[in-house]
Parts: sequence; C-alpha cells; structure tokens
Amino acid sequence: MSSRPRRQLHVTSPRPDNVDARHQPMGDFTPGDITSGFHVDLRGVAGSYGPPGEAEGWLDLLVLRRERILPVTVLQLGMGAWQRSIDLSDPDRAAWSDVAQRVADWAAVDMDGYGRFAHLTPMPHTYDIPAPWFSAMAQALATSLLVRVPGHFDDAARAAQSLLDPSLDMITDTEHGPILEEYQASPRPHVLNGWMWGLYGLYDLAHADGADPGLRERARAAYEAGVASLVTHLPAYETQRGWSTYDRYPHVIANIASPFYHRLHVSMLRTIARIAPQTVQAASLEATAGRWEQALSRPLTRVTAVARKVGFRLVKPRGKAA
Repeated sequence: MSSRPRRQLHVTSPRPDNVDARHQPMGDFTPGDITSGFHVDLRGVAGSYGPPGEAEGWLDLLVLRRERILPVTVLQLGMGAWQRSIDLSDPDRAAWSDVAQRVADWAAVDMDGYGRFAHLTPMPHTYDIPAPWFSAMAQALATSLLVRVPGHFDDAARAAQSLLDPSLDMITDTEHGPILEEYQASPRPHVLNGWMWGLYGLYDLAHADGADPGLRERARAAYEAGVASLVTHLPAYETQRGWSTYDRYPHVIANIASPFYHRLHVSMLRTIARIAPQTVQAASLEATAGRWEQALSRPLTRVTAVARKVGFRLVKPRGKAA
C-alpha cells in the first residue's frame, strides 16, 4: 500500500447551530485536494449523535442492528466525523478522528466480495426493491471516506468498482451518458441527489494520492462522463416554477423534492460546478442552482411545492412501495 502525506488541519466555517443532521450546505473544499475537506458539510450529521463518545455508542448500536440499517447512515456519520477531525475550531477533533477510523474499519469488513454494501431488507417505501439491494450513493460515500482515512486505500478501490463497472448494476447507460443510481428499482428512478453523491466518489478517487494511475484515469473518465450527462439531463428535473423533482421515476404524480432536498440539490449543484471539468459546464450548473435557489425565496412556489409533495405522499405513503 502506498504511503500518503499526513492529513492537514484546516480552518472551516462554524459548526451548524444545534448540530442539525438536516443542515448540509456546501462543505469547505479545495478542488484537487481531498485532504482539504469534503464537498458537502456533514458535520451536523456527526454532531447530531452527540459528542464523540456518544457517537461511538450510537455506532455500536447501528452496527448491532445492521440488518435494518441503511449503510449510508453509518457512512455519513463517518464522513461527518472525519470533517470534524480536521476542523481546528472543534476541541474534540482527535476523538472525532477515532470515530471516522472506526467507521472506515467497519466499512472495510462490511463489503461483500464485489466491494458492495448490501441493504438487507426490502426498500420500505416509494420503490419496489427486494433485498438484497445496492446503492451507488453508499458506494461513493464509502469511497470518499476510505481514501481519506489512513490505511484504507485498497478498500476504497474495492468500493469504487460499482461506480466504474456497469455489470454491477448501479450505472444506467442512456443516450446522453451514464447515471449513477441510488436505488436499483425498475424502471430506474434516476434519483438526483444520489447521482451527485456518486460523482463525489469518482472525483475523490481520481484525486487520491497513491492511487494506481490506471484506476485514477478510469475514475477521472467516469467522472467527466457523469458530469456531462448530469448537465444534459438537468432540465428534466426542473418544474415550470423552478422547483426540482426528487427523481424521474414514472410515478402516478411527480415526486417533487421536499424543501430539504431542494436546498440540498442547490448546494450539490454548486459543489459539482466547483469541480466541473469544463467552465461551460460550471456555468450551466451555477445557472440552474441560481434558478432553484430563487424558487426557495418565493413563498407561493414553496407552498405549491410542499402541497405537491404532500399529494405525492398521499398517493404513495412511506409505508407503501411502488
């Protein structure tokens, strides 16, 4: 395993008030330097479990209930802990580093022989997906965490295979390019936020120190193809009022994004624009993010979106699959 330089500490923005797990703005990140931070600020996710000692207790509980827990739940805790571990304003950063290491160690042994994180119960709502099923979002979060935590680069390469190999069934090839799938439903739902989480994993692997040049090149090419595809497909996610949809699954009525996911879409589009391969792509992503952000500030648009989301859940409640 190749040696890597020691992780540097960086001054980041203040921690979110009341450590809200749903506060996920753009993270502090220097393009090209994966040790500088992460694309989305997940410190609130980690902090929502309490101080590091309590977070470790929650981690133990999550692992014990593994058959009912989404891998993303554990992996976001790990990434948020890693972000706190490089935050000079956090007095507990050494303890948070231990939490991140524990999650990385768990991830290394939880993967199956193909480097996948299995979901061991059927998808409980929205889509009809029997167990076991797999998610590009989980694979990407694991990749992003494992390239940052010392001693786990080989594990990151295993986790990333699902983001590179279409035969592992987490990539949809379309006429406009590949889409990374958060959910393996049929037909494919093309969930927007899960797709962008997937792109982070490819980008981080492409910029990981010590990576095999061939693997880095594959990740870079897949990332560039994914961003080009995202830019082309984005208009299909936008309503006439400038609000986003959660997915493109053929539901009876459109699955409008909730205010949380709409805000997340805005932040994530800007993070992808920050690392877009081409300036024209960055400009397109920023323009879309700007329109969607303006929609948040219009009370009538916001109320309409919430009403449409409520209508969607009346037709397809959380306890009902597709």
